[in-house]
Amino acid sequence: MITPKYVGPRRLVEVAVTTLATDRALLLLGVPGTAKTWVSEHLAAAVSGDSTLLVQGTAGTPEEAVRYGWNYAQLLAHGPSRDALVPSPLMRAMSDGTTARIEELTRIPADVQDSLITILSEKTLPVPELGQEVQAVRGFNVIATANDRDRGVNELSSALRRRFNTVVLPLPATPDAEVDIVSRRVEQIGRSLDLPAAPDGMAEIRRVVTVFRELRDGVTADGRTKLKSPSGTLSTAEAISVVTNGLALAAHFGDGMLRPGDVAAGILGAVVRDPAADRVVWQEYLETVVRERDGWKDFYRACREVSA
Repeated sequence: MITPKYVGPRRLVEVAVTTLATDRALLLLGVPGTAKTWVSEHLAAAVSGDSTLLVQGTAGTPEEAVRYGWNYAQLLAHGPSRDALVPSPLMRAMSDGTTARIEELTRIPADVQDSLITILSEKTLPVPELGQEVQAVRGFNVIATANDRDRGVNELSSALRRRFNTVVLPLPATPDAEVDIVSRRVEQIGRSLDLPAAPDGMAEIRRVVTVFRELRDGVTADGRTKLKSPSGTLSTAEAISVVTNGLALAAHFGDGMLRPGDVAAGILGAVVRDPAADRVVWQEYLETVVRERDGWKDFYRACREVSA
């Protein structure tokens, strides 16, 4: 049985696949936790059978990670040669006609980003030290990811942005869609970790999703109460992590039943990233929303206990 790897708007995946089929580079854009890396990895594997040609973007990513480097022992002994050259993941993808991935593109310094322009527009990587150039084999392409919240860190130049077709991955549109995503991934991760299935765990999954969505949106689900939002993203990926950790607690230190006490500490850790400001937001949410909500008394007590 084939199950979907990405649960979200089908049209977005169709646009992404079409982009790659037309030989244009793809940029997956979105807030943290919208499955950009997950989609990137699976698209690369589906298109070229290999998702390991990866450049991880950081503030310290050097140009060699995008272009090429040198084996300095060989370089000193024999001078510049192809044997002394150390290809980057992008150069290897160009030579093999496969897909390279770049994670967190906007975290890479602007001058390093600019080295991508020739690669993407001309499908060529000059090696001036050897008086040669590497021409991309048919099939070569690039999938990059970028974080919506990183705008202004190392914003893409207009020249580089034109080389990409951008697909924005949204947060789940409805609570039911998010609950479905969390429950599916938790079940998959639980199987891989040999965790027993938690009976009646859906109630706690829905509660975690409700808390995350309300704090993320700055308003309760019924629209009646405005809330302050914490500094964290409270993404679907973090909800999956909270529930998975709760299942592990229930399996190893409880009776196997997923209960409020199993997820309370994980929620606190996800919400309170800034110990001063976020703790105030969390306490206010507990006292004005959670405390008054029918059927949430056990959850309120568990959260109060871990927050003390």
